[in-house]
Amino acid sequence: AEAEFDRTVKFAMSVMEVIQTDSDIANDSWQTMGSTKALVRRAALGIILCMGPYNYPINETYATLIPALLMGNICIMKIPSVGGAAHLLTML
Repeated sequence: AEAEFDRTVKFAMSVMEVIQTDSDIANDSWQTMGSTKALVRRAALGIILCMGPYNYPINETYATLIPALLMGNICIMKIPSVGGAAHLLTML
């Protein structure tokens, strides 16, 4: 369980670093593809459902939850019925 938690924290840190340093994600940007030019604006897409499996509840659930929250989405998290106690401290 400790290795799973460490892997999840590393993943979250790498996602945050990419969002902070990638100019295409942090700001609006003009992009050209062929003869088409477009202003790309990153925005929240809506409601995200994160379903946690029982075998890797922390890593698999938070690998979808963390990027969705960082991009401004609303998240609904469904914890597993078996092994769901691992999520109790994160829900306080």
